[in-house]
Amino acid sequence: MGGIFGLDLAQLAADPTKLDVDTTLPPVRLRGRLERRQPDSYSGVLSAAVPATTVTAFGQLDLAAPGGPAFVALIGAAFPPPGLQLGLGFSLSGVGGVVGINKAVNQDALIAAIADGTAGELLFPPDPVAAARRVVPRLPALFPTAPGRAVVGPMFQVSWGGRMVSLSAAIVAELPDPVRLSLLGVLRVAVPDPAVPLIHLKATFAGQYDSAEPSALLMASLTGSHMAGVPLEGDVLLLSRGGPDPVFVLSAGGFHPAYPVPRGVPALHRLAMNLSPVPWIQLRCQAYFAITSNTLQFGARISLVAEIADCGLRGQFGLDVLIRREPTLSFTADMRGSLSVEVFGETLLGIAFALTLEGPAPWHAVGHGSIDLFLFSASFDFDERWGNPPPALPAEPADLRGRLEKAFARPEAWSAMPPGKGEYLPVLLSPAANRKIGEGSLVHPYGTIVARQRVLPFGVDIERYGPSVVDPAEKWDIGSSTLGGTDADDGPTMDPFAPGQFRRLSDDEQLTCPAYETYRSGRRFAGEISEPENDAFVRATLDWETRVVPEPRPQRPPDLLRFLRLAALADAEDVAVTTSVRHPRWWQTQLTLLVTDRTPIAAVSTWSMAPVETAAAPMSTDAELLRSCSRLAGVRAVEAWEVSN
Repeated sequence: MGGIFGLDLAQLAADPTKLDVDTTLPPVRLRGRLERRQPDSYSGVLSAAVPATTVTAFGQLDLAAPGGPAFVALIGAAFPPPGLQLGLGFSLSGVGGVVGINKAVNQDALIAAIADGTAGELLFPPDPVAAARRVVPRLPALFPTAPGRAVVGPMFQVSWGGRMVSLSAAIVAELPDPVRLSLLGVLRVAVPDPAVPLIHLKATFAGQYDSAEPSALLMASLTGSHMAGVPLEGDVLLLSRGGPDPVFVLSAGGFHPAYPVPRGVPALHRLAMNLSPVPWIQLRCQAYFAITSNTLQFGARISLVAEIADCGLRGQFGLDVLIRREPTLSFTADMRGSLSVEVFGETLLGIAFALTLEGPAPWHAVGHGSIDLFLFSASFDFDERWGNPPPALPAEPADLRGRLEKAFARPEAWSAMPPGKGEYLPVLLSPAANRKIGEGSLVHPYGTIVARQRVLPFGVDIERYGPSVVDPAEKWDIGSSTLGGTDADDGPTMDPFAPGQFRRLSDDEQLTCPAYETYRSGRRFAGEISEPENDAFVRATLDWETRVVPEPRPQRPPDLLRFLRLAALADAEDVAVTTSVRHPRWWQTQLTLLVTDRTPIAAVSTWSMAPVETAAAPMSTDAELLRSCSRLAGVRAVEAWEVSN
């Protein structure tokens, strides 16, 4: 039976935690694997191949997850070439989707899967069962259990130029709030054809946007790529994050060795090429380029090993450059290199140096060098300067006052904030007033006005503004905050600023200084809402009289909605005139309440609650009316206020 359906029963008996399926039921071939990693946790892959398409599904199920069962599934259907034609050389090669309940997307695990190439095998793999050996164990880490969360999104594969360019991608939304969008994909370029590619580039990429932080990250990795037989590798990263720890980073291949890597940035592989023409010559090149909020940095490294029978050459050269833009365009380059001739493992001749070069004008070179011969060695230090300082780069004077005035003159610099939640408000506003407050044309009397700018920080010495030098340094601040001639200062506003945009940073500060620091950027305005003095109140005497209705019959108001509105206005008027605890209204100590001696009774229809005539006399007592109603079908006695008129 196991042979007929392709079930490996011998393996199942030996290992009850794993089940493989491989069967052909023309025209369908089924292949897959199901694994039980924990007593209530299952994961696996299933592939169904038919002549028109191949459907693949990766899945993971946890029955004992907190918050209820949790599962995630990635399902994709791939079409054979040439796919579904879309026009202009494009074709649809595959469609699918991702769905998960009580699941989330782990950014760190996603980046790790990009770095080792596992993420690319999640999307339309050519051999699903072989890919499952690497993909399935990673599913619990990529999609961890998160009670109450759900992941859902489409998958697609688009080709162009036949099979020359293909893009496989999945867009996954993590719901509900906070919403996170994740992007996972593989871009392949094979020229002239994937069967015999002269250039083969495979870039696996992933990204995530988090609306809660907020942050946006995009990372791509070259894995299994080559150009004319030369292997290529490396990582590219873009990260922009706000919140209490803001940062901006764009890097291809990593960072300067002295740069402290910000939180959330993984270790990046250098952009590398292996130029080894023959097995006994190893020539490898590495490079990086990075832009941060404070720095511009790049570097390279070349290593050479050419040996036969422990005899040959060994050498390397490294370069790390940090670029400055003020007061003139200049750079600092740390260079190091060595070259040696070895015979049977011993150094016959060697030379090495370490150099720090600053320039371009004036030039300054300082470093150390050494020479090793078979019989002796020598070392030397050097510190040389040459050239004349160049004229400063042309830059307009930094008009900080004008920039601040323009910033505060913009409408978006001003905003009206409503009162805080839960705050007691002795003012009731009309719907029209609330609508205008929402539009921003009016300000709530107990709200605040916020004025802020992001041109430069307040209370800090400004030594530069972008490419312009501020000499002497200027410090700006807000002198006073008034509304209608009255002090309305309600505290400062705080925003992040990049220190490298307004301070002169040394090389060490550029590398170690935080990407953003929080400074004062504006002011909050709040009107005077304190209680007025006693003489500001108008005193009045309120008189009223009490009347007793002999036989009250409460009537339903003809317009209930109008009555409720009048009652609300009356309540609002009472609140408005009694905002002070000194008002006499708060100190009323006598209240007279008169009630009638009995509750009136009326006869009504049990179907419509409308008054009906009975045999009882008009001036009959309640007891007589009750007895009369008890003898009539469809009639009952109720309190008079329940009667509809």
